[in-house]
Amino acid sequence: MKALTAEFVRRFGCTPALVVRAPGRVNLIGEHTDYNGLPVLPFAIAQSHFLAVSECGKRLIEIANLDSRYPARAITLDDLAAFSQAGEWDNYVRAAILGLRDGGLATRDNLARGLRLLVSSNLPASVGLSSSSALVVGTALAALHIWHVQYDRLQLADLLAEAEHYVGTRGGGMDQTVCLIGREGHVLKIEFFPLHVEPIVFARDVEVYLADSGVRVEKSGRGRALYNRRPIECRLALAVFQSWAQTNGRPELAGACYWGDLVKPPLSLSHAVVLKMIAEAIELSSYSQNDLCRSLGISQTDLRETYLKIGPDDYFTEPADGFQLRRRVEHVVAEARRVEQAVEALRHGDVSRLADLINASHASCRDLYEISCPELERLVVAAAETGALGSRLTGAGFGGCTLHLVRRADADRFEGAMRRRLGESLRLLRVRPSCGAEILETANQQTAD
Repeated sequence: MKALTAEFVRRFGCTPALVVRAPGRVNLIGEHTDYNGLPVLPFAIAQSHFLAVSECGKRLIEIANLDSRYPARAITLDDLAAFSQAGEWDNYVRAAILGLRDGGLATRDNLARGLRLLVSSNLPASVGLSSSSALVVGTALAALHIWHVQYDRLQLADLLAEAEHYVGTRGGGMDQTVCLIGREGHVLKIEFFPLHVEPIVFARDVEVYLADSGVRVEKSGRGRALYNRRPIECRLALAVFQSWAQTNGRPELAGACYWGDLVKPPLSLSHAVVLKMIAEAIELSSYSQNDLCRSLGISQTDLRETYLKIGPDDYFTEPADGFQLRRRVEHVVAEARRVEQAVEALRHGDVSRLADLINASHASCRDLYEISCPELERLVVAAAETGALGSRLTGAGFGGCTLHLVRRADADRFEGAMRRRLGESLRLLRVRPSCGAEILETANQQTAD
């Protein structure tokens, strides 16, 4: 922290009041289930953003980064919604403060006191480790501590998940929750709507490796349409399912707000039953907008405004291959079942079962959710042939990293074999479950946590 503090003093002419660590995360299993109200099983990692912060004295947030790829910016607190071009890093700072304001944690008096932030990081960006959400969380924690605002971490996670929608991506709350609640040596079973966290002890005799595909897809940049398509298709699939349920005399099913509502009380349907219903309710393999209007009994305008709107004047357009409703939700529901089975495997120390579930998750992500790419597939195949127990893509997909479960006794051999096969330039990272966001240094111990 000495180098970060020294650079803060050089840039801003004052000593930071505190330093916030906001970690990245790895999702062990449960991909794209969170925004469907279904569980995930991630863990926080040691790789993190570090934010040195002080009060500014002006109605500005002055931000700078030790990485020259991220230029210094001055954000006017009176114009927080003046977002930069999609993918720019200041947008995540803006989203955090807007979320605090709209969630009632930042008052007018708070927002009269600006901030200075200097960021240092050993958390890779755009590789599926949630660096963007870590920046949102780190900014929010920094502001709350400077402003001496009391907060509850679980409630803050909910608030910040909503805040990240300001940057144009419609996800769930997994990233913000594990960043805030992560526990060393544990994965978190996170359930949604309402948010609930259960720590699960992670297997002690295995290592988790990440392999970088080298493909970068910014969720708020060029990957926005790829990423937003999946939540939209899941919402459309639920609407078609609800219409089917109403027509077939099952009004209790028609009231589900999320796919997760079907498997939680009071309905408590099994995943197998829901999958059977999906096959019956979603008749077409691919839906056009006209198909959807006929199925839902609504106009093109209603379809656009209710289901396809992703910004004030921005609408999702029909994909060339149509909306893939059935395949998407077959993945989502089966993946939720795999999360439950993975929890049981961890509780019983059944690493082989866990590895099988990880392999099945990848196949589903590739074939049903269609979020893999050739570079990710190359890594998964290579790992399977060099000793990994289980491998899959992790994160939003379309690039980023693969995750590999390896017995601890085989770890060094696995790493060497992967480098021999794919080249010494292969970026491999060994990660372990770590604690969540924390205040590392503070000049004022009266702040609340």
